[in-house]
Amino acid sequence: MKYKKNHTIKSIFFDLDHTLVDCATADKRTYEILATIARKQLDTINTPSLIHDFRQLLIKQPFDPDGRIDVHTWRIDLWTQALSKQNIDHEDLARQLNHAFHFERLAFYVLDHSVQTLLNDLLQTYTGIIITNGDTTIQRPKLAACNAHQYFGQNIIVGGEEPHEKPHASIFEKACDMADCSPQEAIMVGDRLHTDIQGGINAGLAATVWVNPNNDPLDHNGPEPHFQVVSVLELPAILSGLHK
Repeated sequence: MKYKKNHTIKSIFFDLDHTLVDCATADKRTYEILATIARKQLDTINTPSLIHDFRQLLIKQPFDPDGRIDVHTWRIDLWTQALSKQNIDHEDLARQLNHAFHFERLAFYVLDHSVQTLLNDLLQTYTGIIITNGDTTIQRPKLAACNAHQYFGQNIIVGGEEPHEKPHASIFEKACDMADCSPQEAIMVGDRLHTDIQGGINAGLAATVWVNPNNDPLDHNGPEPHFQVVSVLELPAILSGLHK
């Protein structure tokens, strides 16, 4: 999608997971801990299969779509399902794995030094807002773990606390109100095409920036970002071009 300059950019809306925080590294280190926990309980368990099966279940449905089951109960059930694929019925282990997944992971959930430097530089010029989807009991601890408030203060919106999550335009409209800017004075930066990019388009933002570290191909039936980058660290070059 071609960018058309109409207004000066005043605000940057950031996604959190896989955009500001390197979740891939955090996940890898966490799953290593989980594999150790599982093997201590059952030395015959196939831990690579267990982790793979859980991840697939988590990707498919990380939360109760009806919102009636709390997130930890829901994810204990995901671990129970993953264990059952190996004919293992062990509720206590499912609980242990769920606890470790959420709380051990926080130790690795940090902003890289390079991202900290980026934010320190950009937020001298632009108003930064984090817009992150997800359940508040999951996202708020992550935000605390990576010290997001040090950079963004109260300019943080958690989708699970709002009437609608990304890609609904209303959550971006709230961000514009917080930043005291119009949609045409803001850009959205995120790794998810159907939430971050589609949401920025829905809200009429000036531009969308897709963080695509694996150089995945665009879905021709999906939203088209204005810009693609491998890392959020490329953002200054994008912004420089927007102001020319």
